Amino acid sequence: FKFNDWEMRGVPLRIEIGPKDVEKGTVAMARRDKPGREGKSFVPQAGLSRTVGMLLDEIQASLLARATTFRDSHIFDPKDYAELTEVVQNGWAYSYWCGDNECEAKVKEDTKATTRCIPLEQKEEKGKCIVCGKNAKRKVYFARAY
Repeated sequence: FKFNDWEMRGVPLRIEIGPKDVEKGTVAMARRDKPGREGKSFVPQAGLSRTVGMLLDEIQASLLARATTFRDSHIFDPKDYAELTEVVQNGWAYSYWCGDNECEAKVKEDTKATTRCIPLEQKEEKGKCIVCGKNAKRKVYFARAY
């Protein structure tokens, strides 16, 4: 229970030092990104700060890779409005939008999704608004809030 509280707060690494660890000159470390025995290791107290620094870098890279994979697997490029209404239930739709508030209101009414991000750097392409079919100059991300 005590450990779960810190994991829920996002602490990436838990260091445990018990009486036996002190005798052996080791500490137990548990990673948040790898549950169970896989994420637990025993390391010598000597050089602990260097080991912790390297491990935190490894955890950061692992969490970033997992989040990037998740994000990329949940972005869809719907071909029509019906497909947009489906994909926003469990992901993000990357679609052309004319910028009209009425179009965004329709998406919100039908799906509870809204525009989440308008990427600043994107290719200068023209397309048709996924909602109304008017000319659109940019793509945006539509998604639901959680």
